[in-house]
Amino acid sequence: MIILSDVDKLILELLKKSEKPLSTYQIAKKAKITWPTANSHCYKLKSMNMIQNRQEKSKFGPNQKVVWWAV
Repeated sequence: MIILSDVDKLILELLKKSEKPLSTYQIAKKAKITWPTANSHCYKLKSMNMIQNRQEKSKFGPNQKVVWWAV
């Protein structure tokens, strides 16, 4: 049995409604939660095969960002 928290459900809803993948920062901002909370819940949902991710080059500087989308 899969048990999803309210935060998990909110993240899934945001990703399903989005027309494009969202970064962890965008998810945190839209869900009004902290970045670390969004990040840990995204990886939890990924481990349950409910969402997927990939690394993308950030627009600012040499850094990479992770973007997420619903499966």
